[in-house]
Amino acid sequence: MNVIMIRSNAINPDVRLEKEATSLAEAGYTVKLLGWDRDGHAPRTERRAGYSIQRIPLQAHYGGRKVFFYLPIYWMIVFFQLLNDEWDIVHAADFDTYPPALLAAKIKRKRIIYDIFDFYADLVPLPKSLRNCVAYLDTFLMRFADALIIVDPSRLKQIGRAEGLRVTILFNTPEDLDTSSKNFQTPEGSPFMILFAGILIPGRDFESIIEAGKDIDDIHITFAGFGPLTERVKSLGNQFPYVTFIGTIPHTEVIQRTLQSDLLFAFYDPGIPNNRYSSPNKLFEAMMCGKPILVNDGTSMAEIVREENCGIVVPYGDVNAIRHAIMRLKDDPQLGKHLGANGRRAYEQKYSWAIMKERQLALYKKIQRLNRSGR
Repeated sequence: MNVIMIRSNAINPDVRLEKEATSLAEAGYTVKLLGWDRDGHAPRTERRAGYSIQRIPLQAHYGGRKVFFYLPIYWMIVFFQLLNDEWDIVHAADFDTYPPALLAAKIKRKRIIYDIFDFYADLVPLPKSLRNCVAYLDTFLMRFADALIIVDPSRLKQIGRAEGLRVTILFNTPEDLDTSSKNFQTPEGSPFMILFAGILIPGRDFESIIEAGKDIDDIHITFAGFGPLTERVKSLGNQFPYVTFIGTIPHTEVIQRTLQSDLLFAFYDPGIPNNRYSSPNKLFEAMMCGKPILVNDGTSMAEIVREENCGIVVPYGDVNAIRHAIMRLKDDPQLGKHLGANGRRAYEQKYSWAIMKERQLALYKKIQRLNRSGR
């Protein structure tokens, strides 16, 4: 079967969508990714292992309210592209790709899967009245999809759906690496290594962990990534000798640096509605690599960390609690190893990409059965 997957970024990189595409290609599907190149820097077309990529070159802003001025143009291009292409299933990622995909699917009488990475109404800062309209439209249109994919069970409450036959949960987990025969322990005498690799945006409280590190000897905090706060994080790296900013790095290097770190952290402001339901890949990367992670309360990831006992939970923005957590792990290496081992065990038993891949392929087989039955 031919599958077209749609994302409103340049897919360069888009780890989750690319994993889903690779899984389908390995199972014999013909897969094409349709992306939105907002910067104009990525190639128009590209071939990767098992699937192809086509990008729509339309310069536009990332995030914020300004994106609404560009969405109608992007939707029209996507809609006509889908009408012209040959496909059996369209896989739309997030609400900013879903309406044109849904319309094209109904016109062509094809199947559609709605993959909700983030609930759009809570992701983009909007006035309350507009936010409520977007949320209503999103949840209303969901009922016309043949299947929904969400990244965490907590999002069922956010989108107002109960778990059932039409909902599949695919956690944001990395593919497994065999690290059992390798020694990635920090060499004796090295500083206590802390890592953040991800999107640098407001609401992630980078300042608190840097502030907490002022009074701790022999630590080093590394930031990798991109986003609106790049210059801010870069300036903090220049201001504090124990902070380094290394910019954007490939996902393979993210995993390598995770393996070489003593602690990861992921802080998400729970005052932002979407953050309460976030299921960041940083959490599962730490679990896969057997490393402890520091997260904040009021989020679904804090519930996972507590349930699996694979890290430490602190109040959001509490510098003293962050400092105390770092000191606990720094002074007691066995505690870090214990928490990391718990995370690795949970990854293998409940969260691995191998498990998620089986769920994804089972969903696609269900969609194929619907095609054959004509329902």
